[in-house]
Amino acid sequence: MNSFILRALTSLIVFVLSTTLNSEYALQWHSLSVLHGVKSEHLNTRTHVRKTRRFHAGTSFNSHKITGSYKSSNDVAISEIYDPLLGVWNIIGSMAEEREAHAATILKSGKVLVVGGENLSGYLTHCEIYNPSTSQWSSAGSMVVPRAYHTVTLLNSGKVLVTVGRTFNSIILASCEIYDPDMDTWSLTGNMTAERTRHTAILLNSGKVLVTRDDSRSEVYDPITGKWNSLASMGPIPRYDSVGTLLSSGKVLLSGQVLVSGGVGDADYFSSCEIYNPLTGKWNSTSDMTESRSSHTTTLLSSGKILATAGYGGAGFLDLSEIYDPSARTRTRSYHSATVLNSGKILIAGGEN
Repeated sequence: MNSFILRALTSLIVFVLSTTLNSEYALQWHSLSVLHGVKSEHLNTRTHVRKTRRFHAGTSFNSHKITGSYKSSNDVAISEIYDPLLGVWNIIGSMAEEREAHAATILKSGKVLVVGGENLSGYLTHCEIYNPSTSQWSSAGSMVVPRAYHTVTLLNSGKVLVTVGRTFNSIILASCEIYDPDMDTWSLTGNMTAERTRHTAILLNSGKVLVTRDDSRSEVYDPITGKWNSLASMGPIPRYDSVGTLLSSGKVLLSGQVLVSGGVGDADYFSSCEIYNPLTGKWNSTSDMTESRSSHTTTLLSSGKILATAGYGGAGFLDLSEIYDPSARTRTRSYHSATVLNSGKILIAGGEN
């Protein structure tokens, strides 16, 4: 891989493997200006990524930012570095295999694991690891099951949990796998009780993993037993392409609860939101967003508030942002990524409109 300038700062790893599309910067309970505009919370346009993209992943880690990209028209896999000090993107090289709808996480070693996805040849078991100290990509052990539209979660043990997703013949999976970085091996773990894809997986303070999003059913994975337990369902109807965020402490909501916002049902887009309390294992409604949306991003700010950006609604792609204040109980693009920098600013990368 091409080398790039190392910078002693927190940076974002965004592996971008996506279909080419036009890129616009936009963001949207307490409404903010569009990304190009300015209000009390400033949302400023940054330099465009070199390759337009969607279905990519963003991971914050110290010293670098990179992205990989998939372009369906001619199958390229490109990596990019974002420099928060200069606000610019630079192409640094390609991954070994083009892909989109993959997932990425930083390992405890500081390396970054990219898992699965799909390209013109189909669904992938192939995984790759990026080493920020050498700026090199290398192949990692392959998953047992080819999959895309899955999630990866770094467990407290340092192992990685991969959950469900989609595979060949558009089969929705219930299978899950564990990656051991020390052995560079994958093994199957307990199946979820329901097949799902395009979901959200959130590491709870207990070390367990909450999976929700693609319908009204939620499940929790226990790494000690390797088993899943079903929870009380969210709401009266399923919600797809919603987003989950682990909350910090607030006057009303205790640290460790999970906010699930928006989504789309069988007939319409949602502005409604729900809170999951791990202590009780139950869901409760909270205030609605001002805009119905799905496929947006939510980011926990240092203040404990939640920034929701863009997404897709009944009128199409959205260009507004919203702030949710847990203490008060009081968001155009989709399939983008949003990551908090050490400065407290939010980097919005790629997406579709």
